Amino acid sequence: MIAATGISVGLSSVIAGSASAAVAGPAATGYRTAGTLNGVAAASNSSAWAVGYAGNGSAQRILMLHWNGKAWSRVTSPSVLTAAGDLSAVTVVSAKSAWAVGSTAGTGSGLGRSLLLHWNGSAWSQVTSPAAVYGGSLAGIAVTAKSGWAVGYVDTNPSAPSCCAGTPLVFRWNGSKWSRLTTRLGEGSYLSGVVITAANTAWAIGGPTAMITGALAKWNGSAWSWVTDPVAGPYHPLNGIAAGPGGTVFMVGTNNNRPGPPVSARWNGTAWKTVTVSAPNSSGLNAVAFAPGGRAWAAGITRSGSSAGTLVMRWNGTAWTRVSSPATGGGLNGLAFSASNYGWAVGSTTPASGSDKTAILHWNGSSWS
Repeated sequence: MIAATGISVGLSSVIAGSASAAVAGPAATGYRTAGTLNGVAAASNSSAWAVGYAGNGSAQRILMLHWNGKAWSRVTSPSVLTAAGDLSAVTVVSAKSAWAVGSTAGTGSGLGRSLLLHWNGSAWSQVTSPAAVYGGSLAGIAVTAKSGWAVGYVDTNPSAPSCCAGTPLVFRWNGSKWSRLTTRLGEGSYLSGVVITAANTAWAIGGPTAMITGALAKWNGSAWSWVTDPVAGPYHPLNGIAAGPGGTVFMVGTNNNRPGPPVSARWNGTAWKTVTVSAPNSSGLNAVAFAPGGRAWAAGITRSGSSAGTLVMRWNGTAWTRVSSPATGGGLNGLAFSASNYGWAVGSTTPASGSDKTAILHWNGSSWS
């Protein structure tokens, strides 16, 4: 499975002030079932979507949840939403348009297929044009009313070694239809997240399949190409990317080389600059998102011996600072905000039994619960 990516939310201005007033939140936010949530997106305080998989091991099934303002419930239509496989990311364009991506699992020794879903305001449906790609998996999506990208990986040669098999899988949205785009990003690599910053500019994170490290790609209006990764050194997978106001972009990940604290880099509209993350060693960031108003957030996991806990960071305009979050025993994979004082973080918790269960945290403007 390709690492999940954080969900980005388009915004208008950057602020670094104090948190807005707290709003009343749900008393019990978690939808607990065996499995993991990889991503979340919010259309409003009364409508949000979370995606991932239910079950563990060979029993893994696609999982989608909806928040109606009072409770989370499972979405089971169309039938593919209960099939074997998983969803990696979800994004909201408007109350009447949302997209989710992932893959269905193969049967027997066969490979799975890429999966692209659309919400039209009343129902979800599976996108069948272009056709699902055999051996493909979509891991990241970014869509506006007029353009969009869905990215992932396709195994082009199952018999080849991991260093040389497969290539990035890229779908392009022109405002009315999706088409598969051939890139020159090469064999033995994948894409796991994507954002749009301008009409002819997009960024994607990924990496080589043979190494647990990160790579950065750019769309210049005519082609995708690899560009210099601002995070130096090997073994630093990039797990999340999000675009904010003024063309600002954050990407976050994990430093497995030392191991050290999480890695982060910021695009200010002109250049990429690495950003120090003041967090414990052996911790990592899996997701990043912007809240309305322009504040950036990041989330992931901390580790100490055999135990794990959630990690939430907030950008204050100059640095990442840690915000207290419940210790679920697991990590966070996705973030989304419908307002500066209303947000969601999703991931998993590992109970004493050792089997992961879905975890959902809520931000009410003053605390995570």
